[in-house]
Amino acid sequence: MIVGLIAGVVTGGIAVWLFMHARTQEVSKQWSEKAENLTGAARKASAEASRLRTDLTELERQMKEGQDLILLFPDLIKMIFSGKDSDEVVGYINRSCQNLLKANESAVFLADRSGARLGLSASTGLSEVLGHTLNIGLGEGFTGLAAETGRLLDRSEMELESVLVRRNMIMTDIAGFKPEYAAPMQSEGVLFGVITVGAFEGAGSMRKETLRALAAVGAAALENVRLLERFGRTSDLDPETGFSGKTSLESTLENELERVERFGSPLAVIEMVIKSAEADDSLVSREILTAAARHLRSSLRNIDIGVRTGRGSIMLLLPGTNEAGLDSVTGKLGGELPLVKVDSGSTVGTVTIRGCVVAGNTRLSSMELLDILKTKESMDFDGYYEA
Repeated sequence: MIVGLIAGVVTGGIAVWLFMHARTQEVSKQWSEKAENLTGAARKASAEASRLRTDLTELERQMKEGQDLILLFPDLIKMIFSGKDSDEVVGYINRSCQNLLKANESAVFLADRSGARLGLSASTGLSEVLGHTLNIGLGEGFTGLAAETGRLLDRSEMELESVLVRRNMIMTDIAGFKPEYAAPMQSEGVLFGVITVGAFEGAGSMRKETLRALAAVGAAALENVRLLERFGRTSDLDPETGFSGKTSLESTLENELERVERFGSPLAVIEMVIKSAEADDSLVSREILTAAARHLRSSLRNIDIGVRTGRGSIMLLLPGTNEAGLDSVTGKLGGELPLVKVDSGSTVGTVTIRGCVVAGNTRLSSMELLDILKTKESMDFDGYYEA
């Protein structure tokens, strides 16, 4: 009996020990899981706190960047609009790319008046890649694509463009020239140029918006310069023809010849003499000259320029016109102008025309151009010429 009692006690003790051991393990496991959960939560909270600190730092940086823009932008706008000509405006725009966007590489291209080509006007950090004179056509490369589409382009998003567009861009891109953004300076459908930027300092979340705003300001400033140039020409208009007077011939020629070199597009020059305007009757001569000039103004494009160079002579400057274009214009004017009627009932009469073309990328002075023009053979037209 004693042995059975002892055995019972031992068995009970073992059972109690086993139960307590199992209970201890279960409690230990529960606490271990709780500890792991708490550790995970603590780590998650720590990561969240770290992310919040990073977000806060980025927000503070963006706020500072925004404050810098708020402080800088008005002064830069004033500076850009203070430019007296397109080159000065472009120089200020290029400087703004460094001040506003922190771009170590920037290039600003101006569009010619026909909107068909872009000429390099100012750059920073790219002289070894682009040189000092460069012109490209619309749709050529990353820069030309921005001009053609009228959209701000991000090079990192080019995979969204069609295969054809990307292939053409790669084939026509300038070697070594890889700007991150290209923004067209465009206003009411008129292209004034393109801004390209890259090699930025630090991160910047507002670069696209800032560049888009800078491009809009640049377009407005360049449009203002163009209007002022037009106003300047208007103030010197000859009252009988509505064209610029002879005093503006040299400066007008120099400006157009500079564009020939910059944009690589040709310039046709036509000199015409209305022989009837040399008649003794000055009243009739004035009528004939006025009628002839009226017809010319209605026939020319808005980018063409006329200058009255003498009593019965007018010089026409036709940007972007090649030899074939010169022949076409000469034939058209030679056939139409002599037959134009004046108020007295007569016609303009015989017109003598000669012309020449300055090839793109050629650098000539106004005097050299006039000397070349003098060597060209002139032709008399009486209204029956066919090109």
